[in-house]
Amino acid sequence: MDGQRKPTAAEKADHKITSEVNGERDSWPVRLIGAASEMGDQPQMRIICAAAVAEGVARRDPRLTSTGFRMLAAHTLATWAKSGIKAVINRRRPKDGDDPRVREGHSDRHEENSFPSGHSAGAVAVGEAIARAYPDHAAAARGAALSVSVVQIPRGTHYAGDVLAGIAIGLIAERVSDAAIDLAVQWVQREFVERQRTDAIPSDVR
Repeated sequence: MDGQRKPTAAEKADHKITSEVNGERDSWPVRLIGAASEMGDQPQMRIICAAAVAEGVARRDPRLTSTGFRMLAAHTLATWAKSGIKAVINRRRPKDGDDPRVREGHSDRHEENSFPSGHSAGAVAVGEAIARAYPDHAAAARGAALSVSVVQIPRGTHYAGDVLAGIAIGLIAERVSDAAIDLAVQWVQREFVERQRTDAIPSDVR
């Protein structure tokens, strides 16, 4: 540590929780789940969203197509939010140094961008979009997103606090993007109905 300030009680607790499970980093379950969790990285998640849209279009399934777009919108907003925070906050990753402090900074180095967890933010945002559109599969979608998030702690890529922050970002991003899309759809529908009504009125009566 550079001596600028001591870790807060919350940061010490975060460090303690993370340290207790870091010992499992090289165990085969963590390595296996960790490898699978890379599907939660940004490029892979965007491919999944795009694939949902493409599949929906190919099958002429409006519900799936809409869900794919909503997944993409939620993921985009979550990515924007976590990137904005990472741009002004530095925190060393657990596996890259014994320093749990969250501090102001503008480093774009991977090892300094632990807070918040981008995997968690993106996976939760997409998982919530799926859960909203397909309630019967909500448990599976949320379970997968939570697995992607939680495994980052024993992997040593994030502190528990980073993951919790990422989950919060994902939840908020999905709700905000979903509400924005609903408002946009309602506006388009109103405009369409109004245009239809106007076109039905004879020009000499307008």
